[in-house]
Amino acid sequence: MRIGLLGTGNVARALAHGWSVAGHDVLLGSRHPEERKDLDLPVAGLPETAAHAEVLVNATPGTVSVELLHSIGAPALAGTVLIDVGVGLSDDFTELSHPNSSLGEQIQEAFPLTPVVKTLCTMDSTVMTAPDGLDGPSTVFLSGDDAEAKRITGRLLTDLGWPSTSQLDIGGITTARGQEHFALLFIGIAGGLGAHTFNINVVTRPTS
Repeated sequence: MRIGLLGTGNVARALAHGWSVAGHDVLLGSRHPEERKDLDLPVAGLPETAAHAEVLVNATPGTVSVELLHSIGAPALAGTVLIDVGVGLSDDFTELSHPNSSLGEQIQEAFPLTPVVKTLCTMDSTVMTAPDGLDGPSTVFLSGDDAEAKRITGRLLTDLGWPSTSQLDIGGITTARGQEHFALLFIGIAGGLGAHTFNINVVTRPTS
């Protein structure tokens, strides 16, 4: 698939590399593409990246994501699956910028013709593309209102190494709140472990 990733940070680059290895056509989008020629990945402007994409990924800071998407324009985003991995945090990482909602919901509300799926925001970029590097299976969550967009997202997650048994659909886009609010617990766990390379696993009772 043609995948456009908005952002050029650690998350965008990790996902782009992962999907490129899986055979997808990836393009990073930047507001200043001329300044990112140092990357070992193709980079273009935001409108060009959106036009290229069958699937668009928001990997920008959650505090600026909606504004950035508005700069591309709703018509350019209409009908394109948008995978949102962003989380809005304060500069000191102690507060969420969407405490009573979620970035995923705000994007979906602002762009109703663009099916939004929230995923991958409960882990570090090193785990997003190498879940098998952990000491056992773990869980990746999906939130969104569009079943076909979730199916496409699930297939792309599989290409990153997440089997269907590790993917948990937790409901509509409002459930993105739980995924994003986990960021504060993630920071606490990282502090306790002294490391960011970990994930959580949903464990249930054994079936009789």
